[in-house]
Order: sequence, then C-alpha cells, then structure tokens
Amino acid sequence: MSNPLQAILLYTSCVAKQNLTSEIVCPECGERHRLTKWGFYIRYLFHGDDSTQIQRFRCLNRQCPRFTFSILPHPLLPVVRVPLCFMLMLLSMNQKGCSVAHLARKSGKSWPVIRRALKMAKRLQSFLQNEVLGVPSPCLQPAASWTVFTHAFSWALFPGRF
Repeated sequence: MSNPLQAILLYTSCVAKQNLTSEIVCPECGERHRLTKWGFYIRYLFHGDDSTQIQRFRCLNRQCPRFTFSILPHPLLPVVRVPLCFMLMLLSMNQKGCSVAHLARKSGKSWPVIRRALKMAKRLQSFLQNEVLGVPSPCLQPAASWTVFTHAFSWALFPGRF
C-alpha cells in the first residue's frame, strides 16, 4: 500500500515542476506591464533532491520601492519548505493521536522537520480560519488565486520579512 504522506510530497513536487503561477504583478505597487525578467534562483522541492527554477522579476515603476520580486508557483510557499496540503494533513493526523515520531517515519522526514511543520500548520490553521475569508481557495483554484494567497500568507505570518 502506498504511504499517503510520501505520496503527497511526490505529487506536490510534480505539480511544482509545472510552474503554475497566476498573473505576474508587483507585490508592492501592483504594476502589471512594466516588469522584466531579472534572473532566477533554485528552490528545492519536497521529494528527493529535485529542484526547480524560480523566476525573479524587476519592477520598472520608478515610484516603487521594491526592486525585484519572485512569484512562487503552486504549491511552493514563501519561507516554509513544506507544502500547504502536507502541513494540514500532518496537523489532522497529529490531532487524531499520531505522534511526531510516527509522522516522521511515515513521511520519511526527520523529527525536527515534522515538529516545525506542525508548529507552522497550527499558525496556518488559525490564519485560514480567521483571515482568509476574502481570498479564494488556493488549492481549488491555484492558477487564479495562488499568488494572492501567498502574499496574504506572507504578510500575516511573517510581517517582519515582507
């Protein structure tokens, strides 16, 4: 039988390789037209040693304080190194009585990774319940709402960074 936690990680890595993003818009000023590609960086995926290139963009609006930015494809989240659905599944299993050790064994990840993911999942669950009422579901409509969701996620959970 297939392990559901490892299957989630494999599937989300495959989805991330498709580089599904919504419209490219400067997160600071909202500019849509005066943008140019400005290099890329490598981000590791969730399963194995796979990686993907994340495109950086430069905002050419002279009044915009943001010089460069990147738009993360679905299902990559800013700062967090595990996918949204994986964190929510870990939290659900943990609330049903699965220990951190059991979740680590089932997912093939280390205890510290699972503990950090559970901690972030609790913060994320609170954010999803309280703050996201106006944001469309990122999992149901990734092409339409993933960028909006990641911006809201970043500002709410990591206000000092963004």
